[in-house]
Amino acid sequence: MTARSATDALIQNLSARLSAGATATETLLAWCDEHGLSKGPISVECRQRQVLSALPDDVRAALAPAAGDTVHFRQVRIMRGPLSLARAENWFVPQRLTAHMTEALLTTDVPFGTVVAPLRPSRCTLAACVRPLTADPSEDPPQLGASARQSQPAVILEHKTVLLSGTGTALALVTERFFSDLVSFAASKSSLSRDLDGRSRTG
Repeated sequence: MTARSATDALIQNLSARLSAGATATETLLAWCDEHGLSKGPISVECRQRQVLSALPDDVRAALAPAAGDTVHFRQVRIMRGPLSLARAENWFVPQRLTAHMTEALLTTDVPFGTVVAPLRPSRCTLAACVRPLTADPSEDPPQLGASARQSQPAVILEHKTVLLSGTGTALALVTERFFSDLVSFAASKSSLSRDLDGRSRTG
């Protein structure tokens, strides 16, 4: 298996696991633990918060807010330690959460999935777009590594998801763009395997 095909398989696997998981927070933590990606809990860096006066059509259709409901918007970068994992845009209805949950979302950088965990959430994936890397990662390491492109990492996967409570209530609509460092280890493993194979043939 080439480095590119190994990476593409990992992207497909990550996409399937995100769709099947309860929250992106939970799935990303398990993924990072399995593959040795950074340390610590999943955290977010909040870039924007606002209450929306006008809703995009897809947000209104997904959340179907009742009369008197408000919809809040939260844009974050999802991190583990210093490693950027994804960026996400989240539209949520605070009237469907507890007051404590709403306060946390409005005043802290705790991940949405962590905040609403007591509601036993699940994901309903509306759309998933896999973006295979255009170059062989073993030939173009900067496209995968945490290097000069750290500020603008490559997006490998996009999900549009409704987060549901355990009773089936729509809590939030989330769009997520996942970064290439989530699968960067595929290139290094492939390179190591080729090196070992080459040594065994010459030895």
